[in-house]
Amino acid sequence: MKKILFIFLLSSVVLVACQSSGNVGPEIEGNLDKIINNKGISHSSNPLDYIKQNQNEYDNIVSKDEKGLEYLIEGLKGSEENGLKEWIMAKASIDILKTNNPIKEWSTGKEWINKYIESD
Repeated sequence: MKKILFIFLLSSVVLVACQSSGNVGPEIEGNLDKIINNKGISHSSNPLDYIKQNQNEYDNIVSKDEKGLEYLIEGLKGSEENGLKEWIMAKASIDILKTNNPIKEWSTGKEWINKYIESD
């Protein structure tokens, strides 16, 4: 019984530590999933339509500020895809960076992240 209680307490401490350290990944991924899988807008080829239809989820991603930016950039670097999700990740990164965004022209998420890395 003591061993079970110890494991429970230890897992609770780890969970609280992860939450307080700013682990925004699961929340960002959940919001991205809702945005890109919105069946009501799946007919559109314009990524901005997906954002407009899911403005609350998008705003939640952007509200993560520096921690969110770090997560998005790492996600873009590691992604082997170059689709809607990556485009939205790049756009959210730009909206977090605001005037500090060094990239003015881009058309895909991978293009944005590659230019961003080069500008560093």
